Amino acid sequence: MSLQTANAGQVRVLASIKPIQLIAQDMLGDLAQIGVLLPPGSSPHHYSLKPSSIAQMHDADLFIWGGPGLELFLTKTVSQLEHPALALLEGGEAHHHAEAQTADTEADTHHDHDHGGSDPHFWMAPERALAAADLIKDRLVDRYPENAALYEQAYNDFAARLAVTDQQLQQQLKAVGDTGFYVFHDAFGSFVTHYQLNQLGYFTVDPGRKPGARRLSEIRTALETNRARCVFVEPQFKAPVVDSLIRGLDIRVGRLDPLAVAIDVGPDGYSNYLQSLAESFTNCLSGE
Repeated sequence: MSLQTANAGQVRVLASIKPIQLIAQDMLGDLAQIGVLLPPGSSPHHYSLKPSSIAQMHDADLFIWGGPGLELFLTKTVSQLEHPALALLEGGEAHHHAEAQTADTEADTHHDHDHGGSDPHFWMAPERALAAADLIKDRLVDRYPENAALYEQAYNDFAARLAVTDQQLQQQLKAVGDTGFYVFHDAFGSFVTHYQLNQLGYFTVDPGRKPGARRLSEIRTALETNRARCVFVEPQFKAPVVDSLIRGLDIRVGRLDPLAVAIDVGPDGYSNYLQSLAESFTNCLSGE
């Protein structure tokens, strides 16, 4: 495919958040101009649309978002777009278990990352990212059938590259699969489940909410009894509660970024993001 051919079919795509931009750009390459709505590091859990952002959404040939389960603040503007937006989460998947996270039972704090299909952070698992890419490809084929072959080939190439990355990460993460850890924000469950990691729990469902005293007490007990090797924090949120919780304990602190702020958008961008998560887990969980 020549660059001229690619540019002839180029469309203006706007993704709501960077992880979606990474998936779309990794797949489509020169077939589209792919921008992102939210500024780097802005959380879809807590954001207010500016007039300039609304204008961006109206100007795009295709706006791609997670859906109301992830980005409720976009719902009204999405309903007013001339070109129908593409929601990657069918049925408005959301955290249906928000109340359960305040329960202080062992069952709640152990393996509570497994929410089935209700976890809206779909970009954490390669098979869910591939399903999202498939939806993007199908929408573009419907809108621009003259470029269907290009979109189909782009999707197939992306799937092949992603399969190679996934296999490499499966091998890499086997060595730390049994090591327990906690995450600050319940966002990484799909990655944890896919790669069979031993997440013991999380501090909070909503990073804007402080975890309860009983939950913190249970986590502290787990840390004191050596059930966990590492606690992961995130660059978007200050978590002084983590510092106080691990004070005096031989616990490593790692960093996981659910919004891929430091990842370059471009070829292999999404695969590079998965690799960065795997490196964070490997480095923290394998440390002595």
